[in-house]
Amino acid sequence: MGSTSVNLPRLPEFEPPAEGAGTIRFRDATEGSGVDFVHRSGNSPEKHFPTANGSGVALIDFDGDGRLDLYFATTRELPLDAPSASAGNRLYRNLGGGRFEDATGAAGVGYNGFCHGAVVGDFDGNTHPDLYLANLGPNVLYLNNGDGTFRDSSAGSGADLDAWNSGSAALDFDGDGHLDLYVTAYGRWSEADADRYCGDQAKGVRTYCSPLSITPSRHFLLRNRGDGTFEDATESAGIFREDGRGLGVVAADVDGDDLADLYVANDLCPNFLFLNKGDGTFEDATERSGASRSESGFDQAGMGVDAEDVTGDGQPELLVTNFRGDSNTLYRNLGGGLFHDVSAWAGIVNDSMPEVGWACGLADLDNDGLPDMAAFNGHVDDNLPRLGQDVPYAEPSKVWRNLGDGRYRLVRDPGPFFSIDHVARGAAFGDLDDDGDLDVAVSRMDGPPALLLNESDPGNWIRFELVGRGGRPVVGGSVEVHLGGRAIRRLAKGGGSYLSSNDPRILVGLGPAEEVDRAVVRWPGGGTTELSGPELGRTHRVVEGDEPPGGPDPGAGGRAE
Repeated sequence: MGSTSVNLPRLPEFEPPAEGAGTIRFRDATEGSGVDFVHRSGNSPEKHFPTANGSGVALIDFDGDGRLDLYFATTRELPLDAPSASAGNRLYRNLGGGRFEDATGAAGVGYNGFCHGAVVGDFDGNTHPDLYLANLGPNVLYLNNGDGTFRDSSAGSGADLDAWNSGSAALDFDGDGHLDLYVTAYGRWSEADADRYCGDQAKGVRTYCSPLSITPSRHFLLRNRGDGTFEDATESAGIFREDGRGLGVVAADVDGDDLADLYVANDLCPNFLFLNKGDGTFEDATERSGASRSESGFDQAGMGVDAEDVTGDGQPELLVTNFRGDSNTLYRNLGGGLFHDVSAWAGIVNDSMPEVGWACGLADLDNDGLPDMAAFNGHVDDNLPRLGQDVPYAEPSKVWRNLGDGRYRLVRDPGPFFSIDHVARGAAFGDLDDDGDLDVAVSRMDGPPALLLNESDPGNWIRFELVGRGGRPVVGGSVEVHLGGRAIRRLAKGGGSYLSSNDPRILVGLGPAEEVDRAVVRWPGGGTTELSGPELGRTHRVVEGDEPPGGPDPGAGGRAE
């Protein structure tokens, strides 16, 4: 493995962030919402490894009414032909006012297999969001008919990979106007692996085996042919690797050229960083990036990922959640595809080390213009106390506030959900109630989800719905909001968090600002669109190539209430 010598920027003298209650706060609005989904992990006395990793949540406006609907994935008992108590994946239509109704049957998306991840994107170019499911077993592609229903287009699509896939991200990596797919794979697993016994056989206590017992397998980059079918482009794009137990993945511009790059969290393997070269290929920057391992040079148990500029210098940082005893990792962007582990300086080590982290987000939760941090946690084994280990199964999830320079302070009371321990896995961030702040939908193992509505102290805000040429979704590029002599940059991303899909709209918190000078959209294909003095408290629909750009679009969400 090669090494790269870099001159690191001098960081400010570290001072432990002060404790405080803060103003970030969420209300658990699950009860009475109409969401009656129950996740099934498939956890059994046999401790089949895939049942430990859980499932994600997708936010999708499947019926085009401007409200974010909810799609929950679930796993099930193994082997796959065994009887199961699972009711399958569920889709809930957002009725407004905090109410949802089950639309699974009518929409035709009730997959009832072993589903880890769900990604949203318009894969057939009809301007309606589709669903792609990453599974243990053949993956599933549901194409949106535009009338509130979907059709299963998996067979013959080239995307029906039959492996142990986990997460995925949509991106147009080759710039042809069609959304492609990056699909992570955890490893090779078969029913024969169920014969392995880990734990203490004399005591009759069986636990999940280490990830090191699983042989990693290749991930996939699938090129969209333009009609909703795909071809394998992994090798031709220069990113064929078989050494990562893949989980979370985020597609975003991390090196400043407006092209969608890929950052992949791998479990006890180096995290991958692939930098888009703009010609249909990537540079595999994994080994030189500084973001593949911890500052000490060790592989970590990467689970969830996100990317966003947390320091205000215009360059996005990378966040990875990890296993208990090894803190979550924040990598500062040094430019040129180089990163540096600043977790200790940022103040997140001590408060993230006790838990097993899964879903995460670098998201402005109090609309002050600074990306805060959230991690949703839960252990994999539910019986370690029987081995004399003081290790709980349920664990607290946590929120940190950005102090303004990329350092963080733990928020001690962000709401009742965070005062109770949970076994969380996936989570999706988005404005579920259209009030101009980011809510969170959380998947919990073997139980109901949690709908966390944001009730933080309000700051002003502005939101953007980016539409590429031909009505395509936009992944890559960014929005820059200029005000008071500074710029706030937010990325147009695909994937992120853990096995989940976030709100595709870009919400920018502004704090007390009552106006902005301008907003600049940087498109992934090159070029910019500038909005002068855009109205606050609204969603602006910006279409690539339109001149002048479209104004506020009340039908696109963002209705001030």
